[in-house]
Amino acid sequence: MQYSPDYVIVFVMLIRNVLKSDMDSIMEVEESSFIPDCQESRQVFASRLETFPQGFLVLEDNGKVQGYFCSELWRELPHDNKIFRLDHDPGTVHDPSGSVLYISSFALLPAMRGMKLGEAFFHGCLKRVTECCAGLRSVILLVSQEWDAARHIYENEGFRIIRQIPGFMPSDNIPGGADGIIMVKEIL
Repeated sequence: MQYSPDYVIVFVMLIRNVLKSDMDSIMEVEESSFIPDCQESRQVFASRLETFPQGFLVLEDNGKVQGYFCSELWRELPHDNKIFRLDHDPGTVHDPSGSVLYISSFALLPAMRGMKLGEAFFHGCLKRVTECCAGLRSVILLVSQEWDAARHIYENEGFRIIRQIPGFMPSDNIPGGADGIIMVKEIL
């Protein structure tokens, strides 16, 4: 039997730490991934890099940033929803000895979606950051009820819903805002 595919797609991409020179590319990903009311500022991304550089990673292909992953360490799983405020300064909540990894943002350029790259990139980032942070007990994140593809990635990675924040996420489709879904994964 002879096998001759019409075409073969091969991806070789690099997950690496963010550099200051990546900020324009990160903002391009941010602006192409989220509606304006959900976009975070350049200042917040710069603070993330300064506060927890080992928790801020990019996906690079041929020298071009295709996506980013941001995180910070928190002392404990929060009981108050106010801590999840969009565009918050990570320097005010990050605790270098924290046992909870908060994934503050994750995005891919639209052209990179639908090819399972998001799952591979998220998994690679999560593995890399959790391995460098001794003493982690859990990972937490917040996702909009509208972001089905992102939620699918998180569920496949073992995250489970622990609570919702009604109307938390700005939305062009839901008057009053979409619910924010808080998900957690325990580190074994």
